[in-house]
Amino acid sequence: MESYQQMLVSSFLEIAVDQTADTARRFLQTTSWNLEEAIQLFYNNELVDNPSLNGAADYWGQYDGDNVDDDDHNIAVPYIGNGSSHNLENKILSSRPGDVWRVEERDDNLSSMYRPPFALLYNGPFNNAIDTAKTQNKWLLVNVQSMQEFTSHMLNRDTWANDYVARIIKKNFIFWQVNDDTEEGQKVCTYYKLNSLPVILVIDPITGQKMRSWNGMVQPENLLEDITSFIDLSPSEYYANLLHKRSRKNPRDEIKEDEGIQQSNEIKEVMKIFYPPLPEEPKGDSNLICRVAVRLFDGRRIQRNFLKTDSIKLLWSYCCVEFEEAETRPFRFRQVFPGAVKFLEYDSNLTFEESDLNNSIVSVTWE
Repeated sequence: MESYQQMLVSSFLEIAVDQTADTARRFLQTTSWNLEEAIQLFYNNELVDNPSLNGAADYWGQYDGDNVDDDDHNIAVPYIGNGSSHNLENKILSSRPGDVWRVEERDDNLSSMYRPPFALLYNGPFNNAIDTAKTQNKWLLVNVQSMQEFTSHMLNRDTWANDYVARIIKKNFIFWQVNDDTEEGQKVCTYYKLNSLPVILVIDPITGQKMRSWNGMVQPENLLEDITSFIDLSPSEYYANLLHKRSRKNPRDEIKEDEGIQQSNEIKEVMKIFYPPLPEEPKGDSNLICRVAVRLFDGRRIQRNFLKTDSIKLLWSYCCVEFEEAETRPFRFRQVFPGAVKFLEYDSNLTFEESDLNNSIVSVTWE
């Protein structure tokens, strides 16, 4: 057995050049010493780590596969690699990195085995997930993953893909999954002090408090056993029980409840989006000034002068003070032309003059 495993390690290293024997063993052990699956998992992981390969997208992408409930969300979910099946034969023959992405669809491909639970995931930032869980009176189940940790792939393959786990989550939880190297993932890791990944959290949507956590690989049967208490009581029922016992509380218990509310407010502060400071409105030479009108969600119309050389990022700073939700929820602007629509994105580095916004009207839309 040892000699056979060593042979597989050697074969792995012939294909995945410049890798170590330890790396080869970890990928092979994860796939039960299946060489083809180990190589496919390695190159899926490589694509995430090196977006320059094949024009890989960001960690969040749009999935339009099968078995998605269209009534729930417009699913935008994390993925591993580019979500395609990969024919390993070209890679073995040529050892050229690009050739591995010449794909051939197969039902039993590794991407399917390790893909995230697309049909279960909530689409949107963390704050919106909390608000949705609160509105639907469900617990928020959070899975922070790391593409560098094989147990993240194993959770997708074994735990989230379990039919019974999926049914329980669908009925009782809002499920939110994120990668640790995204902006949202980093904020969650910082606030909840997550040092070991992957991690699963149950969050109280009323206070934002962490109710339970699991680190590493959690087998489906163990997870189901541990979350029983959250199935038996919804968040509102949980708090109804607390209120029922309030008369018997001592001062320390009341302090803990106040701390939970404070923690909820702190979460909102941590997740707040910060835009550049808004300078004083310019006056004077009209040749240097750009005047823009903005139509808000509630139908109001506001307008302001900016310098033509100012960054259009100041539009976000200007509108952020007009509606509170903008502090924690991303938005963008829509500009309508005859026969066309143009969107202004915050990531753009354009100036007002370059964006041709002078004496124009733009509308605010949520991302």
